[in-house]
Amino acid sequence: SMPPNWSYEQDMELGRFLYDITERDQHFKDCVKDHLSGIEVSSQLDDFKLSNLTDNQADTFWESNGSPGQHWVRLHMKKGTVIKNLWLMLNVNINSYIPRRVAVYGGPASRLQHLRTVLINESSYQDVCILRDMKTHMPVLEIRILECREQGYNVRLRGIKFKSFWERDLNLNADMFQTAQLVRYPLLEGVDMDVLYHRATVIQRY
Repeated sequence: SMPPNWSYEQDMELGRFLYDITERDQHFKDCVKDHLSGIEVSSQLDDFKLSNLTDNQADTFWESNGSPGQHWVRLHMKKGTVIKNLWLMLNVNINSYIPRRVAVYGGPASRLQHLRTVLINESSYQDVCILRDMKTHMPVLEIRILECREQGYNVRLRGIKFKSFWERDLNLNADMFQTAQLVRYPLLEGVDMDVLYHRATVIQRY
């Protein structure tokens, strides 16, 4: 239920406050560098290695060197990190090397669970979001390339990027709502910390 004398405008301001404290720093962070502990691939060509997936270069790519349907990229995440959104950066020079259908699995390495399967639009030639709005830590995320366009044999990816957080930054606590933090949010000033905390837990569920 709504706190006494609470307004829709205060909900909006509280939402803005929560966004600011969890996301404002992310725009300046290299999430891959900060939160990725390791990366593996199913196979690679000598000149197109897995390091190309995270080098932020537009003209490099990873190319698999194996059987169709057997290609994968495995991300090992640092303990306590949460990948919120995950993108594949497509290499579009040759159509048959572009993924058509991918599946994402996550969890402990020994117990990966299917999260979602994505059919990539045939007209997509840019970055494709294959996972969104995750809220829990996954030690391993595995991207399986189920098929490529035009029955292509191998796959090329220009890169992988993701937006991620430390789990602790997503956990609300009443101390977040101390007066000094609320200076830029006049509609929240003077409201009891516990009231703000409990209202924030309601908002964050949506």
